[in-house]
Amino acid sequence: MFALEVEYLLRRSFAASFRDRSEAEWPPHPARLFSALAAGYFENGSVDRERRALEWLENQPAPLIHAGEASEGTRTEAFVPANYVKKGDYLPAVRNRQPRWFPAQSPSEAVVHFIWPRSEPDVETSTSLDELARRTAYLGRSCSVVRVRVAPDAPTPNYEPSAQGTEILRVPNAGRLKELEQLFAADQRPTPGAQVRYRNIGVRPILTLETTFDQMAIFRKVSGPDLPIEASVTLTAAVRMALMANAGKDGTLTPLLHGHDGTPHCAIAALPFVGRKYADGHLMGFAVILPRQSGAAERRAVLSACGDLSRNGLHVPEIGDWRIEPEESATLANTLRASTWIRPACTWRSVTPVLLDQFPKKNGRTTEEILALACERAGLPAPMSIHHQPYSDLEGVPPVPAFRLRRKSDERPRWGVHVRLTFHDMVRGPLLLGAGRFFGLGLMRPESSE
Repeated sequence: MFALEVEYLLRRSFAASFRDRSEAEWPPHPARLFSALAAGYFENGSVDRERRALEWLENQPAPLIHAGEASEGTRTEAFVPANYVKKGDYLPAVRNRQPRWFPAQSPSEAVVHFIWPRSEPDVETSTSLDELARRTAYLGRSCSVVRVRVAPDAPTPNYEPSAQGTEILRVPNAGRLKELEQLFAADQRPTPGAQVRYRNIGVRPILTLETTFDQMAIFRKVSGPDLPIEASVTLTAAVRMALMANAGKDGTLTPLLHGHDGTPHCAIAALPFVGRKYADGHLMGFAVILPRQSGAAERRAVLSACGDLSRNGLHVPEIGDWRIEPEESATLANTLRASTWIRPACTWRSVTPVLLDQFPKKNGRTTEEILALACERAGLPAPMSIHHQPYSDLEGVPPVPAFRLRRKSDERPRWGVHVRLTFHDMVRGPLLLGAGRFFGLGLMRPESSE
């Protein structure tokens, strides 16, 4: 057996996926480790015995891997000066700035092992690889500081090459060292190289549950009077009124908007700035959320009404007019990213209060039972744990009594609570719960492991 041990000294990995530069890579790919070892070889004067050791390594089969579980990961976007392309563009101040992502990963274990169970290098090869390993200072970005060594033993692997695997990892192959050398001499970036499917054999398969809601059409406020999170229902009621007016201008109105026939229909949710440092809860936009069980023709009718809304603007009665525009997926604002609201997670927290369908009674259903039934209506099983209170632990979210909870004065009052729900399996959003879910009350946000 031969194994290489990598310890992330900051307990964080800073490396981008080769498929999506905005996503963090985990587990680290064997080809990334090989490239780091090769860099140590080239920087040390290209010693012949080290070259033979690397050529031996690139001819071994794809290794097994023992790596900790990935966290949710973080990513930061910054705008940096582009490389100059013409004479006079040497100073960064005169060059255009382009977006660049800096993803990071905080795994459950700081040490990773790459294991070749049937490979036995000779003493010179093992010694040379150990010397290369000890000169490797980082894996990924330069801030991803590591300690690497040849390990005398290794734990049981939890990743293995498999044709049925769902993870695609880059691995070294015969001739990779020469390819890296030639690309460097030609001043070209390395190619991804060989790729192998891996499967995680160390954990049970992750079951991801889905709610009754599906697609989110998100709109950003461009201009208009500010609204606080407490006025979420004021905004969503105005959006629904405008959508129904736009969709019904030709005399027909899709049930997907009004829902009067008892079929699944759209929800509208205000999107506030919450859950971050300095969050103040102001509404940045809204989302029209389509039910999962809806036909293509009905969806087109709703999205067409959304397009009219974008062109004509939104009038909020007694408040003023909003100019809005569809939000792009590449937005910097987390609040206006669909991924913020649909990301799979086991724990979810309420952004707006959940309105209970009935009042808890001493000899009737408890609050926990009523919330479990609300989850069932959303297409989910009962949570493992339910925590409820009048206050939220999300930054920027006020207590329940501060919210407007009724659209009309003649609506009967309901009891609202802030909740924190934990499910046994991962749940993919969007998730809205309770009696006010179609007007954005009971909007839930997946808990970040950040």
